[in-house]
Amino acid sequence: MAKDLKDSKFNEHLDALERHKQLLEELHLNSNAHLDEVNGSLERIMLTLEEYLKLVGIP
Repeated sequence: MAKDLKDSKFNEHLDALERHKQLLEELHLNSNAHLDEVNGSLERIMLTLEEYLKLVGIP
């Protein structure tokens, strides 16, 4: 069960990274992405990484 949770949190973090990458590419290509979206995306990356690290035993 713990492995499933760990895998789930890891995949959530990878998804957050991919979404952020797409947002940055959009910003680079057409400068229409709002900086609030970029900030929110970075916060999501931070939260998913924090949750995953707690599960693997890194405080």
